[in-house]
Amino acid sequence: MTADVLPSPRLQGPGTPPAAPLSEPARSWAVGMLMATLPGPAHLAEQVLSAAATRAGLAESEVARAMVAGSRGTPLPADIEQALDHAVQAGRRPGTGSRRAGSFLLPTREDAERALGRFFDARVRLCAAPDDPEARRAVDDAVYTLCVLMAQPSPHAAVNEALQYTNA
Repeated sequence: MTADVLPSPRLQGPGTPPAAPLSEPARSWAVGMLMATLPGPAHLAEQVLSAAATRAGLAESEVARAMVAGSRGTPLPADIEQALDHAVQAGRRPGTGSRRAGSFLLPTREDAERALGRFFDARVRLCAAPDDPEARRAVDDAVYTLCVLMAQPSPHAAVNEALQYTNA
């Protein structure tokens, strides 16, 4: 990644341990989601999270919490979504270690429709019982699946992409 996109001292490469442990659950979840989205190793996902936070002018933990809230149906603030999109695209550039630097395979329409159906069913279930941990887990699983299938860093973008893809 280029120095103008990603902050340099956080992580230097695959052999360098992270500067801060992944102690906050939201941050760990966000790094995992970014690893699936890029896909790539943890150090690349942490660099992308750090770059998005820097671009949005926020702490990494705030961006991570917004990503978790996004998985539960709260749209990401526009500045965070733009910063994440920019950082993920930078992470996909050739020479950054990402296996998806170029084009990638799209899921079948049936798989995308099935994932959307699971997502909407899970959201209805969560709205009916907001304190049900199984309902929350179902929404998280459905969102994660959509993000991976549609190669999008945020739940909002993944749902929009899947809707456009299945309606095309």
